[in-house]
Amino acid sequence: AFSFSSTIVERIWEDEFMGERVGFIGLGDIGTPMAGRILEGGYRVASCAHRRREAIEMLEASGLVEAPNPYEVARQSDILITMVVDEAQTDAVLRGKEGGLAGLVPGSTVVVMSTVSPDYCKALAVEAADAGIDVLDCPVSGGRPRAAEGSLALICGGEPVTVERCRPVLEKMGTIFHCGPVGMGQVAKLANQGLTAAQFRLVQEVRAMAAAYGMDLDTLMDVIRSSTGASFIAENWSFLEPNWRHLGRMAKKDIDLCLAAGRDREVAMPLVEAASHLTGPSN
Repeated sequence: AFSFSSTIVERIWEDEFMGERVGFIGLGDIGTPMAGRILEGGYRVASCAHRRREAIEMLEASGLVEAPNPYEVARQSDILITMVVDEAQTDAVLRGKEGGLAGLVPGSTVVVMSTVSPDYCKALAVEAADAGIDVLDCPVSGGRPRAAEGSLALICGGEPVTVERCRPVLEKMGTIFHCGPVGMGQVAKLANQGLTAAQFRLVQEVRAMAAAYGMDLDTLMDVIRSSTGASFIAENWSFLEPNWRHLGRMAKKDIDLCLAAGRDREVAMPLVEAASHLTGPSN
């Protein structure tokens, strides 16, 4: 049996890598290429398997070190990144005896790259501060293609000094937009998600109208992309539309968070509300 916290691992990493040690938990469709970009940047990266091992085995060829659980990942990390589905999975990764928070030492940083609520990140930052651990909320936008290119939008909230400390690692995955203190990254991401979901439904509706008149839809999309209706949704329609059944599940979760954030500040969002009733895997 291999001891992941042994001095053997530490000595190997010291010989082959430089800079901050990174833990990355959440090797899903977007997380896998994100972790790959960090590895390509010369950083030592540890992770642990959740449901499937394919990503672990693929990235091991690039130097990824597998640990048995989030606690052991954190013990080998100066920066612990979580890129899981939601708040429940983030809690499962970070809390408990085998959670990441228990394995981190003072001076470490947790970077929450999942899309969750602003208040969740604020509460996490307060809890982590008691242990001398910093928190950034840094959800991403751009999808798998831009994750593979290392050109994601990294929508970040946190203290400037923490952002700067993590900048060399984060910039391997994309461009940082520092939006303010902890929680503001999520505010900006949720605003973007509300807009994205509403735009998707708008494009569907205008395509249906044009089709009813017998117009060629490829021509319509060429017109839209060259006119004032141009958007990321229109530009990437050929990918988004056939994959919306899968993407809509995540969009529904994010748009619900967007609406909840609006309600928390008594902001009416009727158009986003309308889109929320039309967003999901069955539509």
